[in-house]
Amino acid sequence: MKLRVYLYTTVRILFGVFLVLHSMYNVILYADFLQGLEMYFTKTTLFDYEFVKTFAPLVPFEEFTIGLFLIIGFSTRRVLMGAALLFSFLVFFLLDANSINLSLIHLVFFLISFILWKKEHYNLKSMDYSRGVHVMV
Repeated sequence: MKLRVYLYTTVRILFGVFLVLHSMYNVILYADFLQGLEMYFTKTTLFDYEFVKTFAPLVPFEEFTIGLFLIIGFSTRRVLMGAALLFSFLVFFLLDANSINLSLIHLVFFLISFILWKKEHYNLKSMDYSRGVHVMV
């Protein structure tokens, strides 16, 4: 049981660190990210809505927030649910844009989010609203 708790915590933190680093990379090269988005939107047929085009540039900031919350363990279940929704949307969006490789990568991210979400009972080493910070340490 103890090994599973540490494994869960390690995967959660590493996944969060990866998301934070990936989002920082996209924010640093934000002009390139926006050009890539524009390229994907020229190829899409199903996701060609103004609503999607309006919120798509916010994806790096959403990834940063999700990653940061995963690292510190704040509201982990809700964050993982949001991450699973975000990555499932990105999988379908990238499939629609004929970017199979990126779609498969985001499918792996979805699976990691979903597995961590379903195995939430091993999340004993994170910040929880029912416990104080001193109990975590």
